[in-house]
Amino acid sequence: MSLVRTPLKPLLAALVALAIVAFTACGRGEDDLSNGKAQFVQKCGSCHELGRAGTQGQTGPSLDAAFRAALQGGMNRDTIEGVVHRQIANVRRNSKMPADLVTGQDARDVAAYVAYATAKTGEDSGALAQAGLAGATTGQQIFTAAGCGGCHQLSSAGSSGNIGPSLNELASAAGEREKGKSAEQYVHESIVDPDAFTVSGFGKGVMPSYEGKLTEKQLDALVKYLLGG
Repeated sequence: MSLVRTPLKPLLAALVALAIVAFTACGRGEDDLSNGKAQFVQKCGSCHELGRAGTQGQTGPSLDAAFRAALQGGMNRDTIEGVVHRQIANVRRNSKMPADLVTGQDARDVAAYVAYATAKTGEDSGALAQAGLAGATTGQQIFTAAGCGGCHQLSSAGSSGNIGPSLNELASAAGEREKGKSAEQYVHESIVDPDAFTVSGFGKGVMPSYEGKLTEKQLDALVKYLLGG
């Protein structure tokens, strides 16, 4: 019997060790910068400026400006990641930022991307270049990836933002808002030059321009989607 037990002991020990490694790896999770960028652009970009992500939101502070000063003061990017994650997880009372905007691993990925990208010049490359808005192709994907739902209500996209006007009636109203402009021309202008015309009750300087942020193909797809096409 000892001949049977002896080889089983190291085998069992090895299996237990493998199980522990597998469990630890599953529970730990690795930061995914591509997901972090996609989540940031979709959930945070309508309010925050972050150059590498291509976002220009003005409702909240510019993350480039805020963390540039911190970096110059000696803060490292690991510390920035921790600060961002804490701000996401513990939203200040009376803040315009909603709680649980991103949670779990998504929140950690967003924090990791912001820490990586903030106050950096240039553009993302490789897989990061296609993350978020850059990789969106259909109108609904573009609407979501661009963070439009954070400011606008649109039932077909499942969004309920109220910073900007509701888009539910846009298809019927767009052609009537500016004389001499078709519905398509009006919506296109609203995306690339949002201050050219503002709906009554909503001010200028809130919505960022997407000129240069969307390709002509993306613009056409988004216009068509917003008009119900």
